[in-house]
Amino acid sequence: MALQRVSLIGTGSFLPGDPVGMDDLERVLGPLTEAPESVQRFVSGAGRRMMEGSGVVNRHFAIHPETGALTHSFSDLAREACDRALEDAGIEANEVDLLLMSAPTYDYSTPPTSAILQEALGIDHCAEMEIHSNCSGVGKATQIAFDSLRLGRYRTALVVYSQLSSVYTRSCYFNQKKVTKAHATLRWILADGSGAIVLRAGEPRPGDHEVLDTYVESVGCTKAPAMTCGGGAADLKAPNHQIPEVYNSGTHHLDQDFGAVAKWAGPTLIEGLARFTDQMKIDSSTVSHYIVSVPTKQLFGESLPAVCDRLSIKPEQIKFRSADCGYCGGAAILIHLDEMARSGELKPGQLAICHSVESSKWMTAGFAVRW
Repeated sequence: MALQRVSLIGTGSFLPGDPVGMDDLERVLGPLTEAPESVQRFVSGAGRRMMEGSGVVNRHFAIHPETGALTHSFSDLAREACDRALEDAGIEANEVDLLLMSAPTYDYSTPPTSAILQEALGIDHCAEMEIHSNCSGVGKATQIAFDSLRLGRYRTALVVYSQLSSVYTRSCYFNQKKVTKAHATLRWILADGSGAIVLRAGEPRPGDHEVLDTYVESVGCTKAPAMTCGGGAADLKAPNHQIPEVYNSGTHHLDQDFGAVAKWAGPTLIEGLARFTDQMKIDSSTVSHYIVSVPTKQLFGESLPAVCDRLSIKPEQIKFRSADCGYCGGAAILIHLDEMARSGELKPGQLAICHSVESSKWMTAGFAVRW
């Protein structure tokens, strides 16, 4: 059986609320007035000065500026990006027969958020799947869609990633007495947003963009997790250590090992990209755009020379793109792709690779598309 070709026929993204600069961040997320004094000094002093050089000017949060309540759930954010992608593709939601949603967590433990999204989009009948993943979720979902469409199992797939960082970073979420400098730093870096793409099987039509390949790898077998967030079954094994004890210990906090990220994120991303281009049997320097997940300009700057050397590319082929949206985690590469498509930065015939590195247990994943 001949494999079908797969085209990307629509992109969409969504950033909730008004842009939030550094000076307004505490007002929107809520202050950490009960955090340890050392953390409060860090927030107002060295930490703030450090993050002013992050390259992130504005972020977006799904937070009502007056009440502090979340304005969107994961499925709400996803629906906004999906609506835009479907409009860009020029198709109706009911033409989708495969819906793939990825997110770092979910609206409810059950039913699946992907099924909630299906209802919100008004899709009467389709296959839906939900992938629990952080930054590598887009690549994982796209690989499932790509392979399913090539085999002819489905004709039209909608892939979406939803990032609701503020559910973890509002002051009301924390046991503030257990807040660390790492928890506070994540409030400056992470932001909310969603991105979506529409894929279709068959011969590309004028204006379509062919998906050439996908790549997924996990390489963290011997490395400790560098991003963790408790509150799941592993924290609830003991009958005397349930939700109140999880809160009291602060293990429900989203945490990041920044030392490990500084050491391993760049090399992991570089090698993932190199293995992807090797898999495709192409010269890595012929890729016009590497659209990657890099949260701050400092981390990007530290990695950039090694990336350019390993892939034989120039800096303009792999730009830092989070200045005006903050770091939207797994959604970042789809948000950037959509912005580039709509601005005209992506030119016909150019090859773009969207690729993310995930520090939770060290994974990379992405896809390549011929514009």
